[in-house]
Amino acid sequence: MRGFTLCLVSFLVIFGSWFQSVSSQNVTKSDIQQAAFPPRGWNSYDAFSWIISEEEFLQNAELVSQRLLAHGYEYVVVDYLWYRKKVPGAHSNSLGFDVIDQWGRMAPDPVRWPSSKSGNGFTEIAKKVHSLGLKFGIHIMAGISTQAVNANTPILDTTTGAAYQESGRVWHAKDIAIQERRCGWMTNGFMSVNTTLGAGKAFLRSLHEQYAAWGVDLVKHDCVFGEDLDLNEITYASEVLSKVNRPLLYSLSPGVKATPDMAKQVSGLVNMYRIAGDDWDVWGDVKSHFNVSRDMAAANLIGAKGLKGNSWPDLDMLPFGWLTDAAVNDGPHRSCRLTLEEQRTQMTLWAMAKSPLMYGGDVRKIDNATYEIITNPTLLEINHFSSNNKEFPYVTKNETRNQVKEIRSKEAPIQSVEGVSSADISSWIATGRKGEVYLAFFNLSEQKTPIYAHRSDLSKAFTGKRIRSCKGQELWSGKYVATKKGSISTDVGVHGCALFVLNCK
Repeated sequence: MRGFTLCLVSFLVIFGSWFQSVSSQNVTKSDIQQAAFPPRGWNSYDAFSWIISEEEFLQNAELVSQRLLAHGYEYVVVDYLWYRKKVPGAHSNSLGFDVIDQWGRMAPDPVRWPSSKSGNGFTEIAKKVHSLGLKFGIHIMAGISTQAVNANTPILDTTTGAAYQESGRVWHAKDIAIQERRCGWMTNGFMSVNTTLGAGKAFLRSLHEQYAAWGVDLVKHDCVFGEDLDLNEITYASEVLSKVNRPLLYSLSPGVKATPDMAKQVSGLVNMYRIAGDDWDVWGDVKSHFNVSRDMAAANLIGAKGLKGNSWPDLDMLPFGWLTDAAVNDGPHRSCRLTLEEQRTQMTLWAMAKSPLMYGGDVRKIDNATYEIITNPTLLEINHFSSNNKEFPYVTKNETRNQVKEIRSKEAPIQSVEGVSSADISSWIATGRKGEVYLAFFNLSEQKTPIYAHRSDLSKAFTGKRIRSCKGQELWSGKYVATKKGSISTDVGVHGCALFVLNCK
């Protein structure tokens, strides 16, 4: 641990304190709806880029089942380009190396995914994943592939099982493609389809009905949100998925330049949606999530009504453990570059903001420190069962109350007191299901920093509640915290965090 960095979590009850596991405690089948809680799982991208094989995927899935499922990590997701052949010349934005069926739909590369041969798609993979007690997810791109457009494949009409016909003719890929609207980060790969056309809708319907038939439980839809927003495609995909007679989560990615107003347009159509670009294991990426998560919480978007259940702003995967690099033709080969303190800070913000938790490292080489962070029982309790989650706008580097810094939303000016920059420190607050108050401090600066929150200011976070005293215990050091008149405070190391669980009266 660098300096006196604290990422502290504690759980205090009236008759003592102990740490509590949250593997779906007190949740019965009657309570379950689609994405009732922020989804958890594992995604292949951070460790394998696009090149993962069936063997590597199933090895990770087995370990997720053995080690992480009890902690609520139930989805295993194949990220992008599962249909791309791993041959010389192929890369993340190459053209002409994809496996497509006669209808222009993507199919798993049978060399990397041998169980997909003979038109099986991901059916056998889904069965194996389900046999492990897990749920299976896949990544898909927007619209239709350039390769299908160049081949001008016919469109499947799933209601007849034959080529789609309208106005006396068969419709093809070139008829529905919007070639001037290509995915911004994969210009050779995919383009939007015209959803005002019956053939355009028929193509999208054929995609999502196929995913459901394969046994897919989560669809991660890329290049349709954020700066690539395509509300028409999202809306129609949601309509098709809503008709599947079992839970099938709908996720959007990425969320570059996402705003609360944009999120409100999609939150009722999906179950989770990225609100920033890709998060990698560099401090700048972690730090960039504080403002956008604050704004989504202020807009009451955490746990809002979603597709057949709830929806959750998604801060992206947890790039911890054994990783690869972005968009490379290489598998896991290096350790996470974040310090232990930075990883705790990331996990704590993700928990307080109730983000979906998708671990990104190679589970075959997960280390003890990483495992302890992503399975910390109190963080997982907060992630699923806390409420009233929001940024706490009263923190200071000085114990004097009139020097409290108020952090405001982007729409209002940020007040800075005695040189305290709004970028230096941050704080979040939430309540637990047993009445606990969760209070997190974050030091975003480059030096060890004392952070204070006055006890009486805690009342401002809860309408109609007056807080007279608080007490609690800090997890990592065992430090006891109690205050009636003073402040709750601690020294927080560089890029570190502190998370108190308090019993307040």
